[in-house]
Amino acid sequence: MSIKLNKSARKSHFGQGMTEYIIIVAVIAIAAIGAFGYFGQIVETQIAGVGQELGGNSGADARTAAGDLGQASQDMAAEANNSMTNYHDNDSEAAPGGG
Repeated sequence: MSIKLNKSARKSHFGQGMTEYIIIVAVIAIAAIGAFGYFGQIVETQIAGVGQELGGNSGADARTAAGDLGQASQDMAAEANNSMTNYHDNDSEAAPGGG
């Protein structure tokens, strides 16, 4: 047995669906921002390279920059003075313009 909905009832169901969709998109966007913040500049640079390639341009510069950042991270992790006790000090060294 089907129930026929009047025009205003159909509109409210459509509006509810759009609202749910917008909430889901917002949650995904916030999660993506958090992921980029967590993984840092290397992933951001790799994504920039992918964007360049998708746009028909060469992404070689972005790939090279991502590789350089990865190597810098690896070198920094290999230093004997890196530990969880001085994590914030090490984080500021890796930041652009950090000391």
